[in-house]
Amino acid sequence: MPMGLSAKRKGDEIELILSDGTAEERLRMWALELAEALARLEAPGYPTMDPEELEDEPDDVPNYTTSTVELLEPEGLLTLRKVRVPGPDLLELTTPSGSVYEFEWRRAMAYLEPLLPR
Repeated sequence: MPMGLSAKRKGDEIELILSDGTAEERLRMWALELAEALARLEAPGYPTMDPEELEDEPDDVPNYTTSTVELLEPEGLLTLRKVRVPGPDLLELTTPSGSVYEFEWRRAMAYLEPLLPR
């Protein structure tokens, strides 16, 4: 389990528990919607580059993909980004309160995938 990320599946819903070490946020959503949002982050057609190429690209070239999930609780949207950076890619989650959490992409996906519908 990536530090700062845990999840619980209850029926068709999933609850993400995000922590920065001092505070904790609980986000409840439909598990299928989270699975679909994560899949959209890797959909073909988005620009992909080697990490070395990203360092030399102008700021207007996107180095991430974005999708959103509507939350059941609290109300609002969870914004998900797959950030392609030199080194391991990141999963960035922005909550309705404006908090931003980052996790190594592969570790987060390895943890979440068994909890999500296929």
